[in-house]
Amino acid sequence: MKLSDAWMIFVFLALTMYIILDGYDLGIGVLTLLDRDDSRRRAMYEQVSWTWDGNESWLVLLALALWSGLPLVTGVALPALYIPLILMLWSLIARGVALELIDQHKGWHRFWGPVFGIGSLLAGFCQGVAFGALVAGFNTHGTSFVGGPFTFLHHGYAILTGLTAVALYVVAGCAFVYLKSDGETRRRAARTGRITVLVLAAGTAASWLLASPAGLVVLHPGETARLPVWIVGAVVLGGGLLVASRSFSVDPDAHRSVRAPGLSTLAVYAGGLLLAGGLLYPSLIPPDITVHAAASPHTTLLFLMIGVGACIPIILTYQAYAYWVFRGKSTVKQEATT
Repeated sequence: MKLSDAWMIFVFLALTMYIILDGYDLGIGVLTLLDRDDSRRRAMYEQVSWTWDGNESWLVLLALALWSGLPLVTGVALPALYIPLILMLWSLIARGVALELIDQHKGWHRFWGPVFGIGSLLAGFCQGVAFGALVAGFNTHGTSFVGGPFTFLHHGYAILTGLTAVALYVVAGCAFVYLKSDGETRRRAARTGRITVLVLAAGTAASWLLASPAGLVVLHPGETARLPVWIVGAVVLGGGLLVASRSFSVDPDAHRSVRAPGLSTLAVYAGGLLLAGGLLYPSLIPPDITVHAAASPHTTLLFLMIGVGACIPIILTYQAYAYWVFRGKSTVKQEATT
């Protein structure tokens, strides 16, 4: 295995941890926009207020891994994705400010509450847009991007993947609320999750089928190296969606079922990552920029692997401790009123 391939393990780990951990709290932010009851909004806010900043540490690590270990990727992708990435960053900033200021008030703040929800929605949408633009590929001349500021839209494909990403995060948010809540809050999470799973299934299928027509990625189902990955990914993803749909339909007051939506959402993530990896790898920017072409020199990668490898256990430890401390249902502050 080349060192550049080994470095992709760090990139993949940071990406996976980010979409799993920050995905559910972005989804909960969107759920606050769909609920008109301020006490339930406050209860959902309490479920993310103690973890959101730690979850986003994986985004920082992902950006570091791409910028330092794969500089050609950032050099080409950043000019192509300035608009969605800048919108994402501003959304995350506004969302973080809102989270801190909501904490200074009882109940649900009339201004900062919607900022939290809208920031979560825009951040998730922009991440999906960036992924769709990456799948469709960029217009390049050598190692330079030659498109315009809106080239990333690719005839609407990136909009499709942006909406699909929002649906994925909402499903994850519903699963977390379902696990951590009781009563009407959990029942509403079950109803919303059941509907959103169908939206996610449709969006995922459409995104896969339109990946090749949308841009530079060409699917070759006969490739022996990729076909098993696609098959496993599709089975895991489809199974996760099916179990999620059924588990959200189970009586939400039955304790035996509360973990099923979360576990099935993890299966959806796993299947989606397998499909995306099988679609792109070793390309990072289709069709020509690969992992090996984009990687930093050998000595740089070795230095980065030592430094990042030493930090990852620390990040995992403090996050595991935080989740252990705040385990159980969020029942203490759910009685907050406006």
